[in-house]
Amino acid sequence: MTEKIDAKNLAERYVTAVQDQLGLLAKKDDSDDVVFKHPDLGTFYFSLDAAHDPEYFMLVFPNFMNKDATGGDRLKLLEAVNIVNRRAKGAKLCMRDGDDGPSVTASIECFVAGPDEAPSQEFLNAIIKRTMSSIRACASELTKEVNKPGAPATSAI
Repeated sequence: MTEKIDAKNLAERYVTAVQDQLGLLAKKDDSDDVVFKHPDLGTFYFSLDAAHDPEYFMLVFPNFMNKDATGGDRLKLLEAVNIVNRRAKGAKLCMRDGDDGPSVTASIECFVAGPDEAPSQEFLNAIIKRTMSSIRACASELTKEVNKPGAPATSAI
């Protein structure tokens, strides 16, 4: 049987999972997304769409690194992102050009229930630590990659 859920109740399930499983404070924002701050890393959010796709979420760790990590070398940062994306499980990195230059965002996108169904609280509780672990590992690998001596070698495209 398909469980219909409104945006507030769906967001509350994610808030509960973050608070119970990660021990972090979380809140629903004006867009019905769930925002929380990790003390060692920074701000994260779950992008949710209860009305059109309740079974889908995207966990986002926005703009955690910028071109300064590579001394302003945009291509070196892009190559490091590509190297890490090839090795990463679940989480993926995306480099975006903004007003202050390129920055890197990590994200995980998942289907967590059947079509037009809401995920159960138990399921969200079961996957949230692994989801955070994957996104944290991806960000950590990027930091290691950009700090490797001579890595990655820039090349002409």
